[in-house]
Amino acid sequence: MKTYKVLLVDDDEDDYILTKDIFNEIPQRENYKLSWINNYEEAINAMLKSHYDIYLVDYRLGKYTGLDLLNEAIKSNVDEPIIILTGKGDSKVDEEALEIGAADYLVKDKIDPFTIERSIRYAVKHRLSLKALRDSEKKFRIIFERSKEPFLIIDSLGTIKDINNAGLAFFGYTKEEMLTINSNNLFRNGQDGVRFSEIMDGKGAINDFETEFKSGNNSFRKVSISAFLQIDQHATEELYYCIIHDITDLKKVDKEYINAEKAALIERIAKSLANEITNPLSNINLSIEQLKSEIKPDKEDAKVYIDIIQSNFERINLLISDFITSTQSIDLNIQARSLNILLDESLEQLSKELNQNNITLNKNFNQTDLFVDVDYDKMVNTFYHIIENAIAAKSSKITIEVIYENESAIVFIKDNGEGIDTQNQEKIFEPFFTTKQKNMGLGLTNAQKNILNHRGKLLVDSAKNEGTTFKIILPISNQSTLWD
Repeated sequence: MKTYKVLLVDDDEDDYILTKDIFNEIPQRENYKLSWINNYEEAINAMLKSHYDIYLVDYRLGKYTGLDLLNEAIKSNVDEPIIILTGKGDSKVDEEALEIGAADYLVKDKIDPFTIERSIRYAVKHRLSLKALRDSEKKFRIIFERSKEPFLIIDSLGTIKDINNAGLAFFGYTKEEMLTINSNNLFRNGQDGVRFSEIMDGKGAINDFETEFKSGNNSFRKVSISAFLQIDQHATEELYYCIIHDITDLKKVDKEYINAEKAALIERIAKSLANEITNPLSNINLSIEQLKSEIKPDKEDAKVYIDIIQSNFERINLLISDFITSTQSIDLNIQARSLNILLDESLEQLSKELNQNNITLNKNFNQTDLFVDVDYDKMVNTFYHIIENAIAAKSSKITIEVIYENESAIVFIKDNGEGIDTQNQEKIFEPFFTTKQKNMGLGLTNAQKNILNHRGKLLVDSAKNEGTTFKIILPISNQSTLWD
């Protein structure tokens, strides 16, 4: 066992002799080596140089007190434990000593070999525990500050206690602003916040809790939260340590992959059904024409029924043709085209609908006209369908913004209409899915296919009664410099 060097700080030599006698009676006295200093100045000098493992400090030190020495030692970051020796009836002194940072206190008249040995052992173990805790906190603080992922510390009521720099960048607030926000208000869906708290209260930890957070600029990000509960050493406060993983881009990639797989599957199904459907339709059409030629002029009722059959045949035939066309890969006539002209052409074709619905149109095009390699008709048709969708959503305002970013032209088409339910957002690009009457549900399907065929991306962000934003990303034309 290690031999502990103990320093007694006491201005009374008689007390030192008595203390030495007590140490000699400790059963394992060879584990303790007692030294003595009788003044404040030498004591603080010894403490600052860490000459001893533990200090026994008498409350009365001439013109100073043991609390003065304790205060000075704490301020100077003395790491070794300090035990204060007090007289009878000094309970206030004892409490103050513990509040300042003393490891323990002993009443001088009640000191015996077992009491002092137990107090020293406790103080040393406590000091080692605190050192391990401080080292752990120091390591955690380094990880906390340097982490590239947002790190949030909150209490059980949602009060934000701390946040790292990555978290501030993620949410777009200053630290002062974040500390005034309740974490429950960060959830886009309030029920997710309730569910998160219930799981943490019940289990004390959670992994990969997926939700959406909103930031200071009112944008939304999909996240996965991993968190654990920590109770402080005094059991007075429960803290949730939350690591936030931004999975927005990952979800977009997954969604694009699923949409591409879905489109390929639909195309295979459409091709296999094309002959199976069109051949019977052709036979039906020939039969209708034959019946019309054989019906006598006076059979007016029969003619009416034949016309109804033919009208519905034509509708079914058009529906099947549009479906097959929407799934087929068609050769594109690619040329460098002005993005502003493409959008203006789409808006011109919809000018009547925009006026009839009293829709305010805001255009915020890039100052430098951007050129993209596209099939003119296909891309005009794409913008047409997306803007038409905004009109159908009962919008009063539509904003079209064009920006240049990362070698790409990005078009935002924003409306303030009805928005799209979360459960429907995964379906809006599926053939024949529509929530509008007299709509075949192929407009957005064709729009997405056209964007993908142009090596672009079509993203949507929407919420019920909060409007919808379509984001179209297209590669900039290599020939764009020729047009400048």
